[in-house]
Amino acid sequence: MILFDLPVYQFIMNIFVPTVVMTNIMQLISTLASPIVIVTAILCVAILVKDKKYFKIFFLVNLVAIIINNILKIIIHRPRPTNTMLFSYESSYSFPSSHALISVVFYGLLIYYILKFVDKKWLRYLLVSFLSALIFFIGLSRIYLGVHYATDVVAGYILGVIYLFLVIKYFLSKDKKNTKIVKKKRTTKSLNKVKKKSTILK
Repeated sequence: MILFDLPVYQFIMNIFVPTVVMTNIMQLISTLASPIVIVTAILCVAILVKDKKYFKIFFLVNLVAIIINNILKIIIHRPRPTNTMLFSYESSYSFPSSHALISVVFYGLLIYYILKFVDKKWLRYLLVSFLSALIFFIGLSRIYLGVHYATDVVAGYILGVIYLFLVIKYFLSKDKKNTKIVKKKRTTKSLNKVKKKSTILK
């Protein structure tokens, strides 16, 4: 902890000076990767999205991630920080951070589908930027609240990225039918825009 975790913790606490308001904000951000929020979000996918395939994907991908995370926690058996746990209390093991891992997996999967299906560039950039920032601040909030070492969070991020990459590469990218439809729609829209511009110039 002395070489990496403590300096990172002190750096964060110097930038985000602990106040009641700041602590409430960090707790709120942290909650966005809690089991109840993730489960609720997955249920929303089931209700709002007609194709139930996406509900199954979100459910299975996140379930496997949670199982992997819990197995690693039991194997590594790293205790929670004791000196920094000032604003929140956690009783489970510390390494890796489940909030960091799940935030990458769940919100990263959302980013994947946003890049795949959202046509408007400005909206894609806006949503991806927001979700990327959210993933970052969820990890940061866990360090601020003193419930994780910085190495727990970094490990959670790394594991989440590797796991999500493998899922996308070997499972989701094989869905060529939807990919072709999306590409066709975007190509058609681009051609229509070019035609409109040509008409205006004439």
